[in-house]
Amino acid sequence: MPEPIISIIIPVYKVEKYLDKCVRSVIGQTYSKLEIILIDDGSPDNCPELCDDYALNDSRIKVIHKPNGGLSSARNAGLDNITGEYIAFLDSDDWLEPETFESMMTMMLEYTLDIVCLEGVKTDGEKELERCFKHYPTGTVLAGAEITKKILLDKIGSQAVQGLYSKKCWENVRFPEGRLYEDIPTTFKAFAKAEKVGFIAEPFYNYRINSGSISNTPNPLTSYHIFLGFKEHFEYAKLYHAEIADECCAKTCHYAVSTYFHYCTDAKTALDKYKEEVCDFLDRHKGEIDFNQMPKTRKLALKAYYFSKGMFKLLCKLFYKSGLQKALHFDIK
Repeated sequence: MPEPIISIIIPVYKVEKYLDKCVRSVIGQTYSKLEIILIDDGSPDNCPELCDDYALNDSRIKVIHKPNGGLSSARNAGLDNITGEYIAFLDSDDWLEPETFESMMTMMLEYTLDIVCLEGVKTDGEKELERCFKHYPTGTVLAGAEITKKILLDKIGSQAVQGLYSKKCWENVRFPEGRLYEDIPTTFKAFAKAEKVGFIAEPFYNYRINSGSISNTPNPLTSYHIFLGFKEHFEYAKLYHAEIADECCAKTCHYAVSTYFHYCTDAKTALDKYKEEVCDFLDRHKGEIDFNQMPKTRKLALKAYYFSKGMFKLLCKLFYKSGLQKALHFDIK
């Protein structure tokens, strides 16, 4: 039986100093049946030329040049051009260990899986900081519906890069363009198409942390887009997993509070036009929230919001002046 082809989708934008390590980590995989798709998303540096040079030296590499449209647009362009039976995503400032795809494909075929999830480490490029996906022990196999529920509850991360996927999982699934934290409203849909999901605990994925990146700099717009993503989780849970809908609702309210916090403390906020949507969600779902499931700071904030928006605004400003604003933020797994 011939080895299946894995299509690896790598969006490229302003990563000139990181790109070589990323691409070479894929070229050097012990599993060689690869289709490596580099999507130049209108990068203004030397990345377009570097991508073309890689393609000249390795026939497995395909380059797509397109106008800048953001990460979602680049990933979607990759999904529209794959020919492999399996799909993986890699961010162009990250890199993989050499045996990554061999280990994942071995488990995929041995257990007849639709998705295999790996472990990763957060790194500053020199030293390991912490594990980033925190999955199950190697060899664990669970039903796709069970994993989908854990993603909806934010108990397992929603990063697209954590998995090797059967092509069917991404049929009619695409990333929302123009959105930040685009994995949140997208990846759970791919997992929902899977019958069985397996796990590998070895840290094969190296996830570079850039201190100035959007994902590490909380601001009004990122909070709002996170809220939108979890709002989609809640809507999906109501339709297909009603038993966890209340928990999803509470989680979404947590992020709505974080978004409203920015509205109350950021004089230059870009959230004026979204304020009504956030407040409407909080007001409509007050009766569905289990306050006992919340951390104390967020419970206090939400109760203050429901008691008096004016009191909540004062509380937010107090938190902000005291340097405690992170207490109203959630880490995204």
